[in-house]
Amino acid sequence: MNIREAKEEIEKAVRAYMARTDAGTLRVPLSRQRPLLLIGPPGIGKTAIMEQIARECGIGLVSYTMTHHTRQSAIGLPVLEQKQFGGKNYTVTSYTMSEIIASVYEQIEISGCKGGILFLDEINCVSETLMPAMLEFLQYKNFGGHRLPEGWILVAAGNPSAYNRSVREFDTVTLDRVRRMEVKPDLGVWREYAADKGLHPAILSFLQLRPERFYVMEPGHTGFVTGRAWEDLSEILLTMEELELGVEETLFAQYLQDEDTALEFAFYYRIYQKWKEQLQPEAILSGGREKWEKLSADNHLPFLPFNERLCIVWLLLQRLLSMAAVLREQQKLSESLRYFSDSLSVPHTEGKNEKQQEELLQEQIQERLNSRQKGLAVRKENGLLDSAEEEREQIFFRIVQACREQLRLTGDTAAVEERSRREIAKTEVQRQALVSGMENGILFVRYTFGEGQEMVVFLTGLTQNPVCKGLLERELSELWEENRQILNAEERENELRQRIGG
Repeated sequence: MNIREAKEEIEKAVRAYMARTDAGTLRVPLSRQRPLLLIGPPGIGKTAIMEQIARECGIGLVSYTMTHHTRQSAIGLPVLEQKQFGGKNYTVTSYTMSEIIASVYEQIEISGCKGGILFLDEINCVSETLMPAMLEFLQYKNFGGHRLPEGWILVAAGNPSAYNRSVREFDTVTLDRVRRMEVKPDLGVWREYAADKGLHPAILSFLQLRPERFYVMEPGHTGFVTGRAWEDLSEILLTMEELELGVEETLFAQYLQDEDTALEFAFYYRIYQKWKEQLQPEAILSGGREKWEKLSADNHLPFLPFNERLCIVWLLLQRLLSMAAVLREQQKLSESLRYFSDSLSVPHTEGKNEKQQEELLQEQIQERLNSRQKGLAVRKENGLLDSAEEEREQIFFRIVQACREQLRLTGDTAAVEERSRREIAKTEVQRQALVSGMENGILFVRYTFGEGQEMVVFLTGLTQNPVCKGLLERELSELWEENRQILNAEERENELRQRIGG
């Protein structure tokens, strides 16, 4: 299965294992709650999906990489205790609480989430002394006499032996007590994720041309490339370009540790840079057939090699996807401000003057801010707050604090409401700009390259983004219906190819 299918299976398991009857008992008894074991090559997103599942299900998450643990840190330290059996006193060995189990209890205390996921990565690479205890934990969820709290699901992950010399195989008895899932790299699934995350267009277009370069990891071969490497490379490329630091070709080999892949991408990146400077995507998406005709004629766009045409399509596409991401965040910010504004009520207390009413409103705003900040702190501590939401919340708090200052200086009790209206107006401007950009982008691609593979790539990229797809269907319905036939024809052709190949 691919990583998306694995995520769906784990989400279902979490919901099933946490479900209770009307009487309050677990629908799936603890003894039947098999741990989930993901086996797959490194760098395909096993850890990332755990964070996504925790956020989406609103539960806790504690992660450990087991290769960093000794037997003592995982199980606990031995202590001597006096116990009585059959009327006689004996000295017996017990253990302090496992560091791992203790971390789960600490997470419950901090976050208030009584349920969650304990994720143990690289579980089949532990030391020889720790392996027996790990097998017992998989079977009985028990470390040194201390049990995993009820409501916490055990998920483990490991690499196949072909990718790691330290791997230890599980025996049949252990495998019969876990839900084993084989996970394989899948470029199609990763590409949807990458486009939504706004990864670098040069990477996305390059992998569309050379899909075999997405995941390079052959047993016995020293060079390798993973999905994690492409995502990390994208992050540094986008940052360096924004800061105008200059990108040297040696950078690529630091992330893409397969020489041929690094060299090929370095060559393709130069092409990307050339067209980014020559065409300026923002200018194309602002429209104008005369502008398109001149660009096309001056640069001989229809006659370029396919790799360069694809690079141009992705430059336009990624600009639109970036606009969609900004719009999505702006919509969420506007909604937060509107909700916050609606929750406030200007006090009209009998016998209170305007200054006193202002003070009461200030107290009301501060009370709501404190409550919101507390909730966000809990979610962040629990790993449920992603970077985009955290940044949006910081903007939200700055806006509300500015409104409070305006209230203090001018007595304007409608400051938050007015700012909310301004943010909604800004959202509308961004929405119109995106709709116009998509329309111009489709017309440009059709005018310049026709209705071939370039248009299929462009439309597919737009429809994989929920914001763009929604606007296409609502705001550009005629243009969408016109071009949807191209995608339908492509799907039918792919199905036919698969049947013939089969």
